[in-house]
Formats: sequence, structure tokens, C-alpha cells
Amino acid sequence: MKNKILLVGSIPGRDATEAMRTCAEGIGNYLDCIPDGETGMRRIWINYLAATTYDGNPALETINRPAPVDIGHPDEWREVGEDWAPRGYKDHWQFRLKPGVESVYFEQLGYGAAAKRSYTDFCALREAGSVPKEARFMVAIPLIESGIRAFLTDPSDFAPMWIAYEEALQREIKMITDNIPAADLVVQWDICMEVLAVEVGDHHPQIFPWQPAGDAFERYLKAVTVASSCVPETVLLGLHLCYGDLGHRHVSEPPDLSVVVKMANAATAKVERQIDYYHMPVPRDRNDDAYFEPLKDFDSGNGKLYLGLVHVTGGVDTSLGLLATAKRHTAAFGIATECGFGRRPITSMPALLEIHRSIANAL
Repeated sequence: MKNKILLVGSIPGRDATEAMRTCAEGIGNYLDCIPDGETGMRRIWINYLAATTYDGNPALETINRPAPVDIGHPDEWREVGEDWAPRGYKDHWQFRLKPGVESVYFEQLGYGAAAKRSYTDFCALREAGSVPKEARFMVAIPLIESGIRAFLTDPSDFAPMWIAYEEALQREIKMITDNIPAADLVVQWDICMEVLAVEVGDHHPQIFPWQPAGDAFERYLKAVTVASSCVPETVLLGLHLCYGDLGHRHVSEPPDLSVVVKMANAATAKVERQIDYYHMPVPRDRNDDAYFEPLKDFDSGNGKLYLGLVHVTGGVDTSLGLLATAKRHTAAFGIATECGFGRRPITSMPALLEIHRSIANAL
């Protein structure tokens, strides 16, 4: 990873081709890799798993689901009639294992199949000259706790769901690497619930009303080690460390970068293969030195750091202010938004890509 900009996942578009073409033609010369935009049902992150993998699974009982969207609740990223996309913490998916069930099985999670389809579109765009020839195709997948915890209500269901997701994740990576050449591929772990669990010590009245067994940090380290071992060395691997993006707001505001620096360092030390990049969030109102101070302890190994300091709100000036402070605390790094931006309207893309270009040119 040598370039200035990272796209961390979701991008608005009617389909993968539109999302990839828009970004490649706008900032393609600043990118090492391009995601497929996570369009369609994947645009609402892990709710894709709830709607397509967990709901209807013979081992699981659906005990709550989002209410249908009606014309009285307009939203740029929810369509009228949708009954799977949540509005908030009280309008979301919940599952439990059925009585007497001790194990769960997921044939697939859907990310491999989506990647296979979108890679064909990626290759067509590259052949047409819309995507730079040296660019790779990026696949982002939620890490284990991120993929399951928010949907469960009973602590006893956590372990069997973990096992089922971990095993399915291994099959997803095999499907992806069987169908996409290593030289064309980047795999990214989306690490949100793990970050939040470490930050709040497993206790949060809305997202963590119950606690799994064990220590949050140790669970994260176990997950990132096991998952990363499935990714061949010749495939680039990245960690997207995140505090959530429900309604364009963090679930919990980070006091500084200390938690994600600690988590990144632990992965650098523990994961046996190289981690090629780390992405860390920067809230738009944190241009103070205290927020960036923990970067003095960051050990990236041979990986590249991307700071999520590109913000639509406040525009170029806000992002430049964050960049100036970041430069006082670390040298070589790239830029990104804090999270994917697929839930923003397509009409916002020209301005957002212009902000990316302006900040990249100021690095």
C-alpha cells in the first residue's frame, strides 16, 4: 500500500459498476485498491447478514426485525417498503438459538459470492481504462464479533454463533481467493464491535446490554489472528478500526487514539502474516494534539497508516485542520473517511471526492 487515499468500504451507487467507476474516475490515481461499494443490501453493513444469512436459518429464531419503511419516513438510503433496514437501536434485528439447538451452521455469508460477481465488473472497468491497471480489488468483511454480537440477546448463544461465523468466514476467504488472483486482491477486516467492546469494557446500555465470557481485548486478538491466518501472504490485508457510523455518528466517541493504537500494535505482534495497512478514525472536532498523542506508540510493522480525517461536514477546511495536527504526531500516512459513505446520496459524491483530492494533495 503506497498511495495516498483508502476507500474503506461502502460507496453510493446503483450497482457495483457505478460505485467503482465513480471513485476510479474521480480519484483513481490516488488509490491502491477499490472496493465494490457494498451496494444493494450490503450498504447497511452487518444488517445484510441478518437479512440474508441469519433470518430463516433453521437453527435460529428471529425475535425482532425492523419495521417496514413507509412514505412518512423518507431516507436517502432506505427504500419505501424495505422491511430489513433498521432505523436505530430499538428497530433492529435480534435472534436466538431455537430451544434444544446447540450449534449453528452457515453455508456461506455472502461476501465471497458478491466479490466474485463484482470482480468481473472490476476487470471490465479496468479493461476499459476506467480503473487504473495497477489497482487491486478490495473485499471488506466484518470480523467475527462485529458480525454476530449486536444481533444476540442471550449470552449463551454467543459461543455457538462465534464458531459458526468463524467456520463460514474461512469458507468465504477460500471462495474469494479461488476466484480472484492474489495480485489483484485486498482483504479488509471491518472491526467495529471489537473496538467498541474494548473501549467501553463490554458495557454499553444500548449496544452491549449483556456481556460474553472473557476479556474483550483477548477476544479481538483471537479473532483477528484466526481470521488473518486464512488470508494468503500474497494477498494484501488491512484492518479498519471503527467506532460505528449509525446516522453518521459514532456509537461511542473515542477520547483519543489509544485504544485503536493498542489493538493495531497487538495485531502487528500476534498475527503471523504481514498486515499491510491500518485505518483509524478521526472525529471532525478533534484537531487537538491530545487525540493524536497515542500515535507515538504506534507500531505498524511494515504496514501503512490511514487516518480517517476526511469529512463532508466542514469540508476542506475542517479536514485540513485535522491533517495539520496529525502531521505533528506521525510522518508517512494516507487519508480516508472515518467509515464507508454508501449511505450518503449519490449527489454528494463530487464534493466528497474533491475533498479527498484536496487533502491528499496537502499530504
